[in-house]
Amino acid sequence: MKVTILATDLKFPEGPVVTNNGNIYFVELLGGAITQYNRDSQSLSRFNVGGAPNGMMVKDDNTLLFCDSKQHSIRSLDLKTGDTETLVDTINGEPFRAPNDLIQDSDGNILFTCPGGSQKEPIGYICALNKDNEVSIIADKMYFPNGLVLLNNEKQIIINESWQHRLIIGDWNKETLTIEHLKPFYEIGGDAEPDGLALSKDEEIYAAVFNTGKIWHFDKTGTLLDQIKLPGNSPTNLCFDEIGDLGIIVTEAEKGLLLSIK
Repeated sequence: MKVTILATDLKFPEGPVVTNNGNIYFVELLGGAITQYNRDSQSLSRFNVGGAPNGMMVKDDNTLLFCDSKQHSIRSLDLKTGDTETLVDTINGEPFRAPNDLIQDSDGNILFTCPGGSQKEPIGYICALNKDNEVSIIADKMYFPNGLVLLNNEKQIIINESWQHRLIIGDWNKETLTIEHLKPFYEIGGDAEPDGLALSKDEEIYAAVFNTGKIWHFDKTGTLLDQIKLPGNSPTNLCFDEIGDLGIIVTEAEKGLLLSIK
């Protein structure tokens, strides 16, 4: 596979997404910005949103949702106006633990990880925000829960537990908003920190693994199929370019890069 550098000098890029109309966005966590990459001109344009934007997802062609680890919240960005809104920022009257990454199931439930301060003690957790804007904790006692994906017709969920240096898998029930039977999926070990996750059309799993300089590629049984070497040691997240021809889009923090793998 060929790795191409799309953009450089980025301020801790994270959370790449592609909208249904083909636009590419990612966050710059240390720049307080959501940045658009223009396919034609290879230029960048920025929305200054403040805080520390992290994981991101597409709500629709005009709206992005993102975690803000500094403001301890889930926020939205209107791409037409540049306006932002805080959707939710507390659980049981307490601020979230630095939300990190988020996904949505087909019923509209938004699942997001809250790992703040959980590197050395298991105080990280995962929340669900339902369609009525009600939030609940759906898994807890975790060491830095990070990226997450749903697979097997949304019956299972894979989570990167960064500071256990592993991927874990469990059963997701979108009727009861619960995660059950969590168990190891793949033990990476060492000082590697699995960060973002993405799922291919054939439900193979791709993990951006911080401190390895690689994208790790697994099948749905937990077998390691491949490792894709990158320029830079710190890949943070990734997504698939289903609309265009950029293959896998990756953010890398050590050198501040936006990459394409195809």
